[in-house]
Amino acid sequence: MQLIDVTNSYSRMIHRELIESPAHFIKVYTLGNSKVVYKKKHAFSQIVITNKLRPITNKEIDLVKEKLLKDKASQATVTRGEKAVEIVVDH
Repeated sequence: MQLIDVTNSYSRMIHRELIESPAHFIKVYTLGNSKVVYKKKHAFSQIVITNKLRPITNKEIDLVKEKLLKDKASQATVTRGEKAVEIVVDH
């Protein structure tokens, strides 16, 4: 599994989101068929992993936490949905 940065493909969406929300940093990644959106706001960081075809695996969650959150991975709160996962870390 490899986390691939595809932020440039979503430049219009990201530009609009940065203007309309309190987020000051947004990156978009792919992880196979899963899409990973990483947002940083002043008080916290939020990662949303989605996959339209299947549920998100624990292995995918662990990889994303390790690569994007690094030393704060253990402080993350994970909320699972049917085909989406939200990971939040307070600063």
